[in-house]
Amino acid sequence: MELIANFKRNRAIKSYIKKLPSLLAKDYGKSKTYTPKQVKRTIERSGLSVTDACYGIAMFSSREAFDQYHQETGESCNYDSMRCEIADKHFGGNSEFEISDIASASSSYGGGFDDGGFADAGGGDGGGSD
Repeated sequence: MELIANFKRNRAIKSYIKKLPSLLAKDYGKSKTYTPKQVKRTIERSGLSVTDACYGIAMFSSREAFDQYHQETGESCNYDSMRCEIADKHFGGNSEFEISDIASASSSYGGGFDDGGFADAGGGDGGGSD
């Protein structure tokens, strides 16, 4: 059973890498980070796996925003372990990956998305205060 859960989680993470950079940029503009609510809304709207949304949040939100979101929702997710898991499979073990790295990986997974200026994106949340 764990094997199937791992397969589904890995598939969800790869779909987040492939699709979320362009979807988030379309929804909220280009930014160095997005709020957890922005990431989750985009995942829901796009039909991506909501079950593993915490991984998407860990990829696209700051540690502080991630921790605050999970404290508010009562969910128990570990930012460091999630980022390490993602990094081991997709970023050569570099858990300090940024959105510009995800955007670059997106194109290698056939996402048709290039960095598109993410490396130069402002530090704002790109879409409001939620």
